[in-house]
Amino acid sequence: MRNLPRKWPELTIKKLTIKMKILKFILLLFPVLIFTQNSLPDLHLNDNIDVSNDVQKLLKLKGNEIAVSFYTNGGLGYQFTIDNFIYKENGDILHYKDRIYFKRGKKHERNKMKSSESEKTDLKSIVQSEFFRDFTKYTQADFRYSEKNHQICATDSIDDAPENFVMITQNGKQNRIMVYLPKNNAKCSAEGSPLMKFIQLHQLFGIELER
Repeated sequence: MRNLPRKWPELTIKKLTIKMKILKFILLLFPVLIFTQNSLPDLHLNDNIDVSNDVQKLLKLKGNEIAVSFYTNGGLGYQFTIDNFIYKENGDILHYKDRIYFKRGKKHERNKMKSSESEKTDLKSIVQSEFFRDFTKYTQADFRYSEKNHQICATDSIDDAPENFVMITQNGKQNRIMVYLPKNNAKCSAEGSPLMKFIQLHQLFGIELER
């Protein structure tokens, strides 16, 4: 098994940082061109929700509400570490940090995070952006390695490395994407690729990727 790099290539970091600053500026400059402040976009997700998914069971959405869930499986699968962002129909946004433990019987812990009005405005701008809408159109196939898709390069497994998930849910539909070692794979990914947008989405929501 080969050793994978633990740090991002310096050039990749600089380019991604510049692009993120530009993207955040655009999102803040045009937050509500199409929708009113408390309106929720219709995302037209393709897959039916997986009722057996433990993260999905936490959401309990109503009406047109949207959930954006970031989670990892803890490497060996003993726990889920989850950030759930719930967009309510009344314009409020709830952010929960959840943990589900599996090693000695299932156990769930939840902490409600405080978000300022400025942070909520930023979060609303994200789901109303073209960037977010484009991301919801991706499928898991867009992130698989193939001879024609060289954006995934870390094909060797690491026992303690977590799988990173993004799951977007609305109106009984979902889109779930899993990426293994996204930061390590970044060195093989072109700018604007699905993988780089997966990383950018985490950054927009303030979610740190370990590797």
